[in-house]
Amino acid sequence: MSAVGLIIAIALPVALILVGLVYAGRRQQQNHVKRLQAKAIRQRADDLVEALDFLIQVDNHKEIQTLMLERAAYLYERYRQQLPPAEQGDDISEDLDIEHYKQQIESSKSHRRVLKSDREIRYAKAQFSQVLKTLGPMVKSKVISEAAAMEYRRYLRLTLLEKEVDTFTAQGDLAAQRGDAVTAISYFKAAKKLLIECDLQYPEKNERIRALTQRTSNLYHGQKYEAEDNLAKELSKENAPQQDEFGIPLDPNAGVKKRF
Repeated sequence: MSAVGLIIAIALPVALILVGLVYAGRRQQQNHVKRLQAKAIRQRADDLVEALDFLIQVDNHKEIQTLMLERAAYLYERYRQQLPPAEQGDDISEDLDIEHYKQQIESSKSHRRVLKSDREIRYAKAQFSQVLKTLGPMVKSKVISEAAAMEYRRYLRLTLLEKEVDTFTAQGDLAAQRGDAVTAISYFKAAKKLLIECDLQYPEKNERIRALTQRTSNLYHGQKYEAEDNLAKELSKENAPQQDEFGIPLDPNAGVKKRF
């Protein structure tokens, strides 16, 4: 064999191996990018399902909830399709139990007027914000109209406002019942401030402001009052330890004082 033939015989396999390594590296890099993109989509889907879970607990607007469920299903399907072919599953059922959520939405007949604490108010704001952000992409993809999106935004903002105001009012009522007028007044002022600063207008707004003003005035003058809306009872019920059918707390630590 000539020297040239020997060189070719050695170089050709090496070149093929290098080409194969380059191709494999590029494919691996492409798959890595796909996984990162899929992960981002999956996170959006997971966040939306968490928001839907909370929305079902505190509200009963079935149309909005059904739209959020459909959007979550769409995102999970996009996540699955974005993965490298070898990692794609058959369907989204392992990620989202659509039938379960449909039943939850349909069976929801009542909703909570108040939230459990200031911490849950912050959580509620985050979850409602998640739902509000989802409406924009749905308009762009023509799933809903701009008019429908505006209606849903108004409803969600008003619902969140009412729950914040109700929660602060309930906390103020409880403080007043304990004889803590200072704390009660601060809660009533916080609720009133929310109503005044909100740019949403609705029929009950001014009446609620007047009622909170009256509550505050009564406390300033040392007068007792009986709240007519039972918000304090609603809050007490929300904060009561959950029990099983025998009256035993489901949380074994319920009622136990914690030391920090």
